[in-house]
Amino acid sequence: MSARGPIVSLSVRIARDELLHFLEYPPGHQPPARIDKLAIQVLSEARQLVDARGSFLELPVAQAEEIGLEPIDAEGLVIGLVTAGVAIESRAHELVSGGELTRGLIMDAAGSAAAEEAADRLSAHIVGEGDDSKAEAVSCRLSPGYGRWQLESQRVLFKLLPHAEVGVVLNESCLMVPRKSISFAMWLGPQGAIGTGVAGCEGCAHPHCRYRRKARRDLESPATSKPTGQTSGGRNASSSTH
Repeated sequence: MSARGPIVSLSVRIARDELLHFLEYPPGHQPPARIDKLAIQVLSEARQLVDARGSFLELPVAQAEEIGLEPIDAEGLVIGLVTAGVAIESRAHELVSGGELTRGLIMDAAGSAAAEEAADRLSAHIVGEGDDSKAEAVSCRLSPGYGRWQLESQRVLFKLLPHAEVGVVLNESCLMVPRKSISFAMWLGPQGAIGTGVAGCEGCAHPHCRYRRKARRDLESPATSKPTGQTSGGRNASSSTH
């Protein structure tokens, strides 16, 4: 892995199941026919609007304290940033402002799903183009504002990452703009794994987390790279201010 990755354009499909997850439907539960019809329509539009991209930086484990993390016995540390872009968020706001509340809520949830998928795909890119055999070499993602990692650590991450090229800025409250963006860190090496796998929910030790998702198995083509410059907690993405 290089010391610093390029700006990465991420291919995001927004799975229907992930959309339903962010609409807070439990696994195996289907929405009413009217909502399902709207969801299909919104998904089609959202997939055209999403402009997912990201970047990452590998750090020595000894630098963990500088970004607000406690060092652990790991082989390395990577920080990253992704966004689903501004268009999908703007469209959701437009729908709600125009009185189409349900369609707007679904569009917002689609943006959240897109941001999470973008983070999964950048994680796969970091460990080897979605090669499942390398998944055990990386921990699940951690984001500022979760657990003991203070939200204010966002400021340090944004000094280290090319956030302007990715298309994300940080406001005074340390929340990201666009909201459908995720910043994160991952420990490298199996001894540092908190929950193994590029989609960390599969192995996470917190099974009752409200944001827990089914593991995604379709990361076979996670990303294509662009040259650098071509172009709110650590997880702003949720439709429920997650």
